[in-house]
Amino acid sequence: MPNALLPKAIVALLPALLYACSEIPSKPPPGTVQRTSPRVQAAPPAPAGVTAPPPAAYAAPAPAPARSGGGLALLLPLSGAYSAAAESVRDGFVSAYFGDAAHARLRVYDIGATVDTLRAAYQQALNDGAGFIVGPLRKEDVTALAGFVPPVPVLALNYLDAGVAAPFNFFQLGVAPEDEARAAARQALALGQRRAVALVPDADWGARVLAAFDETLRANGGAVVRSQRYAQGAIDVSKTIADLMGVSASEDRHKALTAVLGEKSEFESARRGDIDLVFLAARPQDAQLLIPQLRFNRAGDLPIYATALIYDGKPGGDLNGLRFCDAPWLIGQSDALSAQRSAANGLSTATPRLFALGRDAYTLAAGLQRGALRVGDAIDGASGRLEWRDRSVVGRSLECAQINGDGLRALSMAGAPPSSP
Repeated sequence: MPNALLPKAIVALLPALLYACSEIPSKPPPGTVQRTSPRVQAAPPAPAGVTAPPPAAYAAPAPAPARSGGGLALLLPLSGAYSAAAESVRDGFVSAYFGDAAHARLRVYDIGATVDTLRAAYQQALNDGAGFIVGPLRKEDVTALAGFVPPVPVLALNYLDAGVAAPFNFFQLGVAPEDEARAAARQALALGQRRAVALVPDADWGARVLAAFDETLRANGGAVVRSQRYAQGAIDVSKTIADLMGVSASEDRHKALTAVLGEKSEFESARRGDIDLVFLAARPQDAQLLIPQLRFNRAGDLPIYATALIYDGKPGGDLNGLRFCDAPWLIGQSDALSAQRSAANGLSTATPRLFALGRDAYTLAAGLQRGALRVGDAIDGASGRLEWRDRSVVGRSLECAQINGDGLRALSMAGAPPSSP
């Protein structure tokens, strides 16, 4: 990844330079440091039983002739409900772009909010001579673009559904909470912690992170032995947590014993004794309510692992001791990252994980376009350690930290099992 700082003059000029369908002129390519790994080879056909991307209910745009050269086209939903997220990705992308002296021509296209506007922006990019497409961002747009079977390489900023084969030269990178759950499970396993209870929101993302966490544990001899879901925004979920921790069962046993003996006895409820950790998926505002209730229900002596949303940059309080895994851009402590973060002041970093995704998207796109990457390569990026795991998917490994009263303490992954897709 380029380490050059983004000039302050460029920061000031970005609003004027980066409007929809704008063009950033190319610079001469000499002098770029490149990887020496072999050029990407043609991918084999999809294996039997894997479905091709669905054509959906829309016709693909007219294909343009395949081209080996050409500039970069960045396709993002810069208008509509996802505009703020798209702006963070865009600004991260161009911050890395301007740090690369050999960057190709770049045009940025607003894909809007519908399949028709995506199709129009995509077709315009091809007509303008794009040799490599980066984007889109939303999962449904990625699926639609795959259905167009683009004639040029694509780096999508989200993932196709499992079982859907990607077209040739269709690469996928994203920032998903499942990555955080897998990293948390690997961190726990590195410390010999294998049996967990899990508390996740009653929402789609809660189900996904629970599945990812449990699958990683089970692949390495562990398991989530019990899980419970809660309503986001609920104030009192003490009964749900008591059931999760086995405290309710302890109290029920005491009541039954009292009924048999016919007299009261001193009693202190106890949690279940067959678990090593608690996994919590929560937003910061929910975590502030859930953590005290977990500790009240006898979870205080257990390590609590959480998804990255738990941390809003403010250490201390009830979150002390929590462990989570996140993008290096947010929790990395190297001098290089500190310098890059300082240089990004003034850009759209309201969604910092997406800003980091934008930076890494440029690094990968440039490397792929120059033929300097191959399956099995890894890059230390802003959104994580990027690992090209198969012919299409680029996965992430994350750093982990523990919240302390005065900030974060980095956790070692020594002894952790290898990451998996």
